[in-house]
Amino acid sequence: MQAAPARYVSVSELYSTDEVELLLDEIRELEPTSCRGEDVQDFEIAGSGCVSGGGGAGGAGGRSPAGTELTEHSWDSHAQYRRAPPPPPRPLAPLYCRLRYLATPQGLCTLLLVAWCTGACACAWSGAGLRARVPLAPRLRLLLLAALSSALLHAALLVVRVARLDLLLPIDFDKLALFTSVWSGLSLLSGGLLTLHAVAAAPEYRHAPPHLAGLLYSAAGLGLGGALASAAQCARLVAARAQWRVAESRVVIVCARHVPRRARGPAAARPGAPLHVP
Repeated sequence: MQAAPARYVSVSELYSTDEVELLLDEIRELEPTSCRGEDVQDFEIAGSGCVSGGGGAGGAGGRSPAGTELTEHSWDSHAQYRRAPPPPPRPLAPLYCRLRYLATPQGLCTLLLVAWCTGACACAWSGAGLRARVPLAPRLRLLLLAALSSALLHAALLVVRVARLDLLLPIDFDKLALFTSVWSGLSLLSGGLLTLHAVAAAPEYRHAPPHLAGLLYSAAGLGLGGALASAAQCARLVAARAQWRVAESRVVIVCARHVPRRARGPAAARPGAPLHVP
């Protein structure tokens, strides 16, 4: 057996002529009344054949069979949509420039930390560098590594905060900032103290040139300042996380108090029973 060929169902086969004319009259009533009468033209749905006067091009009664060419006053929606321009491409993620974040305590501390680490890195590089043969070079390279890595990490965090990307990426940036601050504080403190001890107390630097000693003193001082800023930022982040946990526990307690006694169980239904909060 062969399957019957597919046939499109026309509107005229679903509705009678009177029903289609009634629908067209209701459509005309919904049109704006400010337009002139001569601007209004009769139209029909393709296949209905209900033109004004009833004399369409489709034979008796003005009907055109389903699947044939369009009638005189019909509107081809498919051609209309094909001519429509494609929608403009949308950006993957919105980027903002929230410069007022730099005025907050966290933004100001991060900006100062980036500036101090950049200064310490520049002074250490100018004084020692990688190829310079200076006494106790590993101490200076430790300070250089600490200052360079801290400047890059905190600059990246600052850009993420200003561009509001922390709201889009599935990363806990507060925890990441805490770990970064801990690394910066420990590494800058170690590098700064070792460099300061090498320049001030080591016998190898007693006859060092004045400009070299000045650069190394500046690098050590900026490194210690960056370590102090990292410690302050760590303290602020730890305090913020502690406050958040306290607020979360209070919300859990309030929600548990508003739960009905039947949902709490027999132990919580007794007056004076202890409330167990996870």
